[in-house]
This record gives sequence, C-alpha cells and structure tokens, in this order.
Amino acid sequence: MSFKAYLTALSVGASALIAVSQAANAKDIVLGSAPNLQTVPILVALDKGYFKDQQLTLKLVKFVSGRRALEALIGGQLDIAFMAEYPVAIAALRKQKFATISTISRYLANRLISKGSVGFKTISDLNGKKIGTTRGSNTEYFTEALMKKAGIKAEVLNVSPPDIVPALARGDIDAGVMFPDFYASAKKALGSDYREYKSDAYVAQFVLFASPEMLSKRPKEVQGFLKALIKAEKFIKANPTEAQKIYSKATGGRITFEMAKSRWSEADYAIELNKGLVNLLVSEAKWVVSKGAVKGAATAANMKKYLATAPLMAIDPSRVTID
Repeated sequence: MSFKAYLTALSVGASALIAVSQAANAKDIVLGSAPNLQTVPILVALDKGYFKDQQLTLKLVKFVSGRRALEALIGGQLDIAFMAEYPVAIAALRKQKFATISTISRYLANRLISKGSVGFKTISDLNGKKIGTTRGSNTEYFTEALMKKAGIKAEVLNVSPPDIVPALARGDIDAGVMFPDFYASAKKALGSDYREYKSDAYVAQFVLFASPEMLSKRPKEVQGFLKALIKAEKFIKANPTEAQKIYSKATGGRITFEMAKSRWSEADYAIELNKGLVNLLVSEAKWVVSKGAVKGAATAANMKKYLATAPLMAIDPSRVTID
C-alpha cells in the first residue's frame, strides 16, 4: 500500500459564486477546497461575504483528493486545506508539520454500491464477491469496517477513484466503495441495475488544516477565517433552503437544487474540535499501523498534538471538547 501522492492542482477560475484574486496579497488565504456537500459552510461564507467582513480574501485551489491537498499544504503551497479526517491520522504518525484547526462537517451516508444483476439484495450477498475501493484512503478503512460489521469476507481490489464506476458497470467488480462525489455518476451509469447499501460503520469527519506558518505568523487571520465559518454554520441552520441554493450554484449546476435538497440530510455542519474526532483518528491510526504501511504512535495523546485548539478557544471555548 502506498500513501505517497503527487500534487495535482487544477486551474482556478472565477465563477458566479467565487471570485479568485489573480495574485496573493498580505490578506489572501490560499485554500485547498472544492464545492461539494461537505464544504457548504465555505460556500455560504463566500456567497454571503462573511470572509470579506473579516477583511479576508481567498485564493481557491481545487484538488482531486484530500491527501494531495495535505501534500500541498506541507509543501508550502497552501495556507489552509479541506479534507476528510483520515489524512490527519497518517500525517500524525509520520510527524509531518501541520495542524487541524476545526471540523467543518460530517458525512452521514457512506455507502457501498452494487448491482441487482449480481444478485445483490443485502450486504451478505457480497460474501466471496469482489469489492473495489481505493487503497490508502478512508474508503478502504470504511470497506473493512463495513465487512467486519456485516460478518462477510470478500476480495478487496484496489481501484482508483474515477475508475470505480466504470469497473462496476463493466462487471470487473461486484460492488464499489467510492468517494461520495461519485455516487451520482454511479446511479446514472447503472440505471435500473443500481443498488446501494448505506452504513454507519464509518462516519467521516471533514476537517480544515492550517500550515505552521499560518498559525504562528497569521493567528488573527485564522481566527477571522473560523469566525466567518461559524457565522455560515448558523446561517445554514437558520436558512437551509437558501443554503441548498448556494450549494447548487457553487457547483455550476452539476448539483441541481432538487438534488441538493434530497441530499441535505446526508451531512451536518459544526465548526468545532470534538472527542469523537480524536477517537476516530486513533482507530484509523491503529488500522494503518496494523497494515504495516506506516509506523508511529497510534494514541490519543499523539493525535491531539496535531489539533490546534488555540484559534477556536480564542473565539468560543465551548466548541473545543477534546478533553
């Protein structure tokens, strides 16, 4: 298993929602993120001008995975990066230089996708079958957690994120565990043959990383960034319909308002650092170490070293509950 990822930054351009400055100035925050269900607080804060209220502007860079965003942040190309919590566990084991400043959302509807034509009715029907997922990612962690909870054994094959849906459609695999962004394309590709199984065996917590330089040299801007997101969190809870429209608009119509509305219950939003995050990081770190991929201290004490509590504590101590 390899956790090494090369950096791939996609081009950044202006959209109806997000205006990106052409050159970074002293107040720019270079953010690695993407418009999706998990980043709605960022999208709302941009749309409503909450970052501008804090005298901040963002320069946005899109990444195809959180691991690549983390590599960019560690390499000094990003100030803050969005990703699932899983890379935190690996980076902490590797003693890399970063800090998690907050959660932003949880994803509550991770699922396995299969086909009726392979005889899938319940998860037990995959016993002895082939399941495709991406090695070295949180989807692999979820796959094994799901199989353990269901008490089944299957052949787990390594498939890159964009290739899982085609592999499933061709019949190379009997089921796929993929990133949520690919669920819609799987449903479209499989049509009436589409089957899904939602599981709470793994609930992802999406987080925001900050570089050491950002934390040490620009602490007030980190606080301003989080204040804008807290305001967005409150807006989302008070105005879900408008937040759904903002989410849809940010995707350029890829996610329609109707789709945004139907998916809304799959995520929740909280700007905080919580004990559940620490417990999940420890579980993932132990799993990674057990695979022999990375060595390190898979302990709560070690994971907590990579959670920067000071910015949130300065704003609202009640949002930090990691003990």
